[in-house]
Amino acid sequence: MKGLKKLFFGIMMLLMGAVAFGAEMDLSKVTLKDVNGMNYSFGKDGKPTYVKFWASWCPICLSGLEDIDNLSKEKKDFEVITVVSPGLVGEKKTEDFKKWYKSLGYKNIKVLLDEKGELSKILNVRVYPTSVVVNKDGKAEKVLPGHLEKAEIKKLFSSKMMKDDNMMNDKNMMKNDKMSMEKKNINVKPVNKNIREIYLAGGCFWGVEAYMERIYGVIDVTSGYANGKTKNPKYQDLHSSGHAETVHVKYDASKVNLSTLLKYYFKIIDPTSVNKQGNDRGSQYRTGIYYVNQNDKSVIQDEIKEQQKKYSQKIVVEVLPLKEYYLAEEYHQDYLKKNPNGYCHIDLSKANDIIVDEKKYPKLSEKELKMKLNSKQYEVTQNGDTERAFQNDYWDFFDKGIYVDITTGEPLFSSTDKYASQCGWPSFVKPIVPEVVTYHNDTSFNMIRTEVRSRSGKAHLGHVFDDGPRDRGGKRYCINSAAIQFIPYAEMEAKGYGYLLPLVK
Repeated sequence: MKGLKKLFFGIMMLLMGAVAFGAEMDLSKVTLKDVNGMNYSFGKDGKPTYVKFWASWCPICLSGLEDIDNLSKEKKDFEVITVVSPGLVGEKKTEDFKKWYKSLGYKNIKVLLDEKGELSKILNVRVYPTSVVVNKDGKAEKVLPGHLEKAEIKKLFSSKMMKDDNMMNDKNMMKNDKMSMEKKNINVKPVNKNIREIYLAGGCFWGVEAYMERIYGVIDVTSGYANGKTKNPKYQDLHSSGHAETVHVKYDASKVNLSTLLKYYFKIIDPTSVNKQGNDRGSQYRTGIYYVNQNDKSVIQDEIKEQQKKYSQKIVVEVLPLKEYYLAEEYHQDYLKKNPNGYCHIDLSKANDIIVDEKKYPKLSEKELKMKLNSKQYEVTQNGDTERAFQNDYWDFFDKGIYVDITTGEPLFSSTDKYASQCGWPSFVKPIVPEVVTYHNDTSFNMIRTEVRSRSGKAHLGHVFDDGPRDRGGKRYCINSAAIQFIPYAEMEAKGYGYLLPLVK
């Protein structure tokens, strides 16, 4: 089940993944049985050991098993073992786990069963997956939360690293090594600078989870209980525990920002309702935005100010730091996938709406405009000039992709909506989404026309007329080539426009 990874991944983010233990944690007296019933003791073979703690419900753990299997059969100067805890922290019971694991077909992985959780306690393992470096004497030297690629594991046991490890008895050296490993571990994949998280309460979490999973840039979502007054709540406790049904959203900030995610969130809630969403009533169904990054607070507050303009009543969404988050029971995770006809108080199709966030494309200063634009682009966008018909870049250009504001990069038009009007300028039946353009009366040249400008950059684009194709809405957006830039379909993802790919056919 994908769900549980997020809780522990969230904890990892809170901890900043930054732990590296010293060499005093002696595991040489620890003996565990593997899935085949054989005993295993650390340090008996005279080799350092790489240890991976994982769980069957952790997708990122499962995705790394093939690497572990391949690494296990390679000739190398270190051992590879893995550890699971049957019957603990949501793991299958021992016999069920053995049966399930054997069905995977891995032939080389050594899997130890830490049935009482003793080894996990000794090493303070709080995140799945977690890697541990154990020296040849059976002493744990480093504990690294998060996923490690095969190459990163090998690097831990390179000759230089092992030389450093042999010097761990020197306290100063140990301190320096710890600091370097902490810095290194912050960037261990998949925790990278683009991964962010936010916790959203919006009524019954079944629908909110399914909805948020559909949004471009969202990596993973789980359902759980946040910011209550008791520990380890169960679903039946929520009427008195003070927790809100909450989803943990992990997203790639290079693909979607928090502001955009919140805009999607506000599409599916009534932010003026207290302890009520849809047919559900009670404090567990309150709305809330819980953050773990202090910098997110201002983004949240700004978005609420924008949303407040739509309502006469005061928005009552909680905005608080996350105090704690407990993963909900397994049957709640991906509930609507498991039960397609299950209860849902929201319209999941709203996740398909395209939101072009103006904040991603800020208006340039005059100085910046003059540096970026050539003379023709400047005259058209800033002074309302018009290019010559049939003598511009895009009038007869029909490659697949999108057209963006030359000044800000804000997406404006799709090639899907472009047509051959024979007017001598690029012509479109509509903007890529309605809100990216604004309309203004133009009475120049003793004519009455409707001028079209870009929303964020306020750049002059052209005019819109009512002589377009009737079967496509009847509009003709007559646009200056100098006001727009073409982004080929194949480059949209790389240039930050991947969320618009569904609009280009």
